[in-house]
Amino acid sequence: MAVKPVRQRLDPALRSELILEKALELFAETHYSIVTVRDIARHCGINVGLIYHYFDNKDHLFRSALAHAIDQLVAGYEERRREQADPFAGIAMWLDTHATIAPTLITRMVKIMADYAALGARDPETDAIVAGFYRGEQDLLEDTLRRGIAAGVFRTVDVEKTARVIGRQLDGIFHASASRGEDRIAQDIEELRDFIGYFLRIPEAAGRS
Repeated sequence: MAVKPVRQRLDPALRSELILEKALELFAETHYSIVTVRDIARHCGINVGLIYHYFDNKDHLFRSALAHAIDQLVAGYEERRREQADPFAGIAMWLDTHATIAPTLITRMVKIMADYAALGARDPETDAIVAGFYRGEQDLLEDTLRRGIAAGVFRTVDVEKTARVIGRQLDGIFHASASRGEDRIAQDIEELRDFIGYFLRIPEAAGRS
């Protein structure tokens, strides 16, 4: 007599992460307003009621999926940053983190951010998540720029403006990739890194390093 295998219960944290990953994937494939909780449950292979055990409603799930993507990006950067003390390496690591995980996480994140912005209907909690991400990026870049200037390896620049330009250029790479259908994200980020290095580095300091 064959023994029926015992179905293993997935750890709640892992199940929640699975739901977030599938939600992010589906929200990026089509407009998030069209995706239903039932669609997400079906792709997760779970009962729709289980999703409501973790998330209050689709809006809560949407915000959580976006925050999950941002957390993954920041965690990937922090893992790389711990190994680098050089100011320019701090900027390069932020760019490289985008390039490394760009084919999935960041392109999905940019897509659902753009879809949300196009709706015109604002949600304060979602706005706070998006604003928090860009504020964190701005602070990270400004801090790195100030350290480089103080160390004498970066030329003196308007720190706030330069950080904002770097962030906008990085955003532009992902939007351009989506609109043009070109698979050039890694190359474009590499070119942006080279340009930033050329713009920021003091030639004498670069020669000494």
